[in-house]
Amino acid sequence: MTTPGEAMPSDDSVRSAAPPARRGMPGGIKSMVISTVVVVAACLVWWAFVPRVDRVSQPVEDVAGIAREIGLQQHWDPAVADGLPAGWQAVNVTLLDQAGQPATWQAGYDGPNNGYAAVLQTNDGGASWVNAQTGSGSSEGTVTIGGVAWMKVQRSDGDQRSLVRSTPLNGLSTVVTGTGSWAQIEQFAASVKPLSKSSLVANSGLPPDN
Repeated sequence: MTTPGEAMPSDDSVRSAAPPARRGMPGGIKSMVISTVVVVAACLVWWAFVPRVDRVSQPVEDVAGIAREIGLQQHWDPAVADGLPAGWQAVNVTLLDQAGQPATWQAGYDGPNNGYAAVLQTNDGGASWVNAQTGSGSSEGTVTIGGVAWMKVQRSDGDQRSLVRSTPLNGLSTVVTGTGSWAQIEQFAASVKPLSKSSLVANSGLPPDN
């Protein structure tokens, strides 16, 4: 209501009045958002520090040539997979240089049903090296392959299964690891041979000895 002589406010002045300030996010929702961000951040940090299989899906044609070159460099006779059935293909054959770990030979293969397995070797690999290659998994018993005992190791999340050879292979500590089933990992381990004793040398024309 206006008093006599007082002008009634125009519609424009009413419309131009500042809108009420928005209220902040309710405390409960704000706390929930902050908690979610903290949990996601913690999961990312955990994921970053859990050792994982070094998998690169890039077909490799000259496995024997690469193995021979690295063998000459390191004075090793590195192992390769020999005699695997159809469906396996070499995809990651290299010498790994991991921080805090000795030089490590890796020959990784893609297998059937999205499986993957790799043989990893180094000279005198200790417990720290084994833990790094197996994702610090827990022992699941042993299995005998080709007359040799291998320790079965599974990572806590179940995504990585490994076999640790009880004795060196041609002087090299040896681990077979991957994301395939236990049957695939064991099949792969049974195929692992030093390069000099594999059919890859004969097929490549390389001399049998390093």
